[in-house]
Amino acid sequence: MTRQQRIFLRPLRCLPFFLFGTCIVIICIFTLTSKRLPVKDDPSVEIDINAFNDLANKDAFLRHADDMHRLRKSIINELSQLEQKRNKLKATVQTLEDSHKDLSTQLKDMEHELSQIKVDVKNMILTKKEIFSEYSSVPLPLPMLSDLSASTGTHMNLNCDLNSCFDYSRCSVISGFPIYLYPTYTDDNLLIAWKSAIENSNHITNKPESACMYFLLVKDDTKINTQSLEYWKGDGRNHIIINVGLSSLTSPKSRAMVAQTNRTKFDRGFDIFLPYVDVLPVDYKVLPLLLPLRKKILLSFYGQSPTILSEGEKEILGAINKLNSSDIISFITQCTAKSVCLPDQWCLCSDHHAVESERSSIFVMIPNCANMPSYQFTYRIYRALINGAIPVLLGDFYQLPFSDFISWEKAIVSFPLQRVTELEYILRNILESDIMSYKKHGRIIFNDYFSSVEKAAHALINTLRYRINMPPPPVPEAVSTLVYDEHHPMQTFQSRVDNGNEILGPIEAPFPSPSYQRNFTSFLQFSHWSHSSYIFPYTPWDPGLPTDAKYHGSPYGFRPINGGAGGSGTEFSASLGGNYPHEQFTIVILTYDRSELLQQQLAQFNGLPYLNKVVVIWNNPQYPPSTLKWPHIHVPIQVIKAERNSLNNRFMPYKEIETEAVLSMDDDMGLRHDEIIFAFRVWREFRDRIVGFPGRYHAWNIHDEKWNYNSNHSCELSMILTGAAFFHKYYMYQYSYSMPQAIRDKVDEYMNCEDLAMNFLVSHITGQPPVKTTSRWTFRCPTCGEASLWIDESHFNERHKCIQFFIEVYGYLPLKYTQFRADSVLFKTRVPEDKSKCFVFV
Repeated sequence: MTRQQRIFLRPLRCLPFFLFGTCIVIICIFTLTSKRLPVKDDPSVEIDINAFNDLANKDAFLRHADDMHRLRKSIINELSQLEQKRNKLKATVQTLEDSHKDLSTQLKDMEHELSQIKVDVKNMILTKKEIFSEYSSVPLPLPMLSDLSASTGTHMNLNCDLNSCFDYSRCSVISGFPIYLYPTYTDDNLLIAWKSAIENSNHITNKPESACMYFLLVKDDTKINTQSLEYWKGDGRNHIIINVGLSSLTSPKSRAMVAQTNRTKFDRGFDIFLPYVDVLPVDYKVLPLLLPLRKKILLSFYGQSPTILSEGEKEILGAINKLNSSDIISFITQCTAKSVCLPDQWCLCSDHHAVESERSSIFVMIPNCANMPSYQFTYRIYRALINGAIPVLLGDFYQLPFSDFISWEKAIVSFPLQRVTELEYILRNILESDIMSYKKHGRIIFNDYFSSVEKAAHALINTLRYRINMPPPPVPEAVSTLVYDEHHPMQTFQSRVDNGNEILGPIEAPFPSPSYQRNFTSFLQFSHWSHSSYIFPYTPWDPGLPTDAKYHGSPYGFRPINGGAGGSGTEFSASLGGNYPHEQFTIVILTYDRSELLQQQLAQFNGLPYLNKVVVIWNNPQYPPSTLKWPHIHVPIQVIKAERNSLNNRFMPYKEIETEAVLSMDDDMGLRHDEIIFAFRVWREFRDRIVGFPGRYHAWNIHDEKWNYNSNHSCELSMILTGAAFFHKYYMYQYSYSMPQAIRDKVDEYMNCEDLAMNFLVSHITGQPPVKTTSRWTFRCPTCGEASLWIDESHFNERHKCIQFFIEVYGYLPLKYTQFRADSVLFKTRVPEDKSKCFVFV
């Protein structure tokens, strides 16, 4: 209250005392005048009241009474006027008090707004500084040098390698690795499958003059007239002859690569050893579960031993037979039925006992030696993986298929021949956790590279691309149809939502996350979990910088707390801090026909810091009503019309999502601003996890011995529902492009379980549980009524079935438990009076 207001209001506070005093004075006057009153006609004449009894004149008494009545009426009028003045003054006081309250509220709002503006301005100054100091654009590379290999004199397939026989000048690093496939005319099913797979590659080109490599498909030892090939150019440079048959290809001397499963002549690092692949795709239905880990047989082998052996081979075979005396090792070296093979070669047993033996074994031995035919070697690896066993290679004669692209050491155990006597000792000392790791990666390698001709063809292309340091093409974004654009603008209404006076961060213009910053290092530092056919704009595992880098020439994008001095309260809220540069997040909402709930939800996002945009996925087959109005908030709202009603649309990697961080929300999920910002800060520290609010877990049903879905309160959880959760956009690509199609089909079948599928996927990739934030366990929608799915018992039964089905597809249960919950650092901590907490309520 100002000084002038206090001076003005001070007399009004004394008004009741003034009125009370006035009444006392009037009463005293009345008492005094009752003893001696003036006469109307003669004011100087006084009448003694005691003499009234003696008065004989009745008129005089009446005149006196009339005077008293008039006096009384006059006093009442004066009191009434005073009361009116008092009420007016009281109303004025109330008005001034209300005005004072309004002004105080406005002052607080303006102080909050001023503080917010200071935070915004400070952030804008840093952003402007970064824009003007940003690294300049990288110029395109210079034209490549001519074919240097032509001057080396190493031609005609004599110990060829990439430096001596490959022409790099045709393969600029920005060309996209275009490949040309020579026309293939055949009715062979295997050739047709390979041809179709290569033609569907994103590297294929119909402009052979600009191709980096030329593919020629053949089967077995066909006579190839290479000189008739239009782009052979005399020596076959940058050509690869792909023999998909089992016989060895006799190719003319040239600079061309050869890819085949039967190896007679092979230049390591140049030619490619193809795996065995069945013409029919293999899916989860024929693959056994990876559990139990401990089986009846530790190590097995099933095959016909050679009849012609060297002395060293006889010694090795004798050692193997000695191991066979153990009851947990099974070596069958005599078959009742076998494939056709030479006397000095190992043979495959063609009876069904071989498959039964491998499915009952933890490890399967595969001799990797000269008398093991190469096509049989790859087939044995294929069969071990498909039967859920771990291949144990004895020897190192053959290079493994796609070995410079696949991390085989994660799925296969290799020993030199001399260690044959120590096999049992070593294998029995391998822990169950390591056994599970081998089996899991073996299943991944099989599914990604050997489960179909298409997968093998893509692996071949990726191996060639990887060899010559060519980055893969960008991962495709999901095609979207926007409901509103410049031709059909969105109708909006103004909305103001009171989200409290807590400053949670700067309100800034939207900006995308930097993308495709690691186009070369991401594939040179190859991780199997990357989708090998594409490069991603960003991944959860992109390396960060050390804390002090921002103070030694690398400050771009960083917003340290209080300039690095640290702090709480205002200092903490003004900056993101942490270990990664400043960034924003995108809210993705899947909705169908609950427009009123959706509008309320969207209005709540007004003024939310670090928000880039809101993407609404309209799952309804019908377009939104033309009369529908959307709340006007500080960031864009983009509405995408889904092609069909599917819960899988929640995780489609639309190009409109331009940030690494994605907040997936249901249209009825009420979250406060401070809860969202806190979860965002937590996600920045667990970028490879699902971070969010509603926790759930998988529970073992002791009656039917199956895993079920459980939503009861528990001290450990294994899932975070994606109705209110942060995750990295990378997982949207994995969900839509890499996760088994059978899981997406099951989601469509039940119209349920997409959140469970995402939790399975992330835990399968990371081997880690999600991260729960704050005390919220579940959310109730008070206005949803009977429309809420969680009320329906069939909803839970379907989720039980989903968990059991997902286990079948993955071959194991990837979900991991956690007993951890994230709260802000100073939550429930007593802080000094001159300090503030990180968040007021979180």
